[in-house]
Amino acid sequence: RSSTEMNLFGRARQQAGPAPAETIIRLRGTLDTLEKREAHITKKIEAQIAEARAKSARNDKRGALFCLKRKKMYEAEISKIQGSRMTLEQQIISLEGAAVNQQTFQAMQAGAQAMKGVHGQMDVDRVEDTVDDIQEEMGKAEEISNLLAQGIGTDLDDEDLLDELNELEAAELEEDFQAKLMAPGPVAAAPVAAPAPVAAPNIPAMPVAPTGPISAVQVSGDTDADELEALRQLEASMA
Repeated sequence: RSSTEMNLFGRARQQAGPAPAETIIRLRGTLDTLEKREAHITKKIEAQIAEARAKSARNDKRGALFCLKRKKMYEAEISKIQGSRMTLEQQIISLEGAAVNQQTFQAMQAGAQAMKGVHGQMDVDRVEDTVDDIQEEMGKAEEISNLLAQGIGTDLDDEDLLDELNELEAAELEEDFQAKLMAPGPVAAAPVAAPAPVAAPNIPAMPVAPTGPISAVQVSGDTDADELEALRQLEASMA
């Protein structure tokens, strides 16, 4: 089937080709077939080498040369197969890259269409107007909040408030001073005076006791009789 058709003006119109994924699958199938054929021919080459050795051992030079010719033909076929395999490998890599690029392009195209759809509902002027409206409403809300926070009838003079604050501070200082005066302070210890030196008592000198016999004491005057008797007994006990 031809890949081109004629349009109304007699020009060839290019038909859409197969999907890259399908083509890659077909190429891989063909590549697998070539690999199998290469393995089969390689076995034939090994068989021709073994046969040529056997005929050469039997002195069949002509048969051995014929086997080597067939080996050369098989080797040439393998070279062609390897060239075809290389071409298919390159096509597969190129198609895979093209498929990835196609998916990337389709994703980018879908993103662009989505952005167009979003931007179709708004433009720069409408966005600026919306932002201005938001800022204006926020300003109004701020003014309303400030008015509500001020309250009614709460306008006070700062000087009156400062005077009242000074009075409170003075009263507090006065209370602290009175509390310190009323608080009992620590009692100071009275200084201890050093003891005054005690004077030795004025003791009269005692008479020396007699060592010899005491003579009778002569008492003159009016002496009581009892005292005289006691004195005599004392003198008798000391004799």
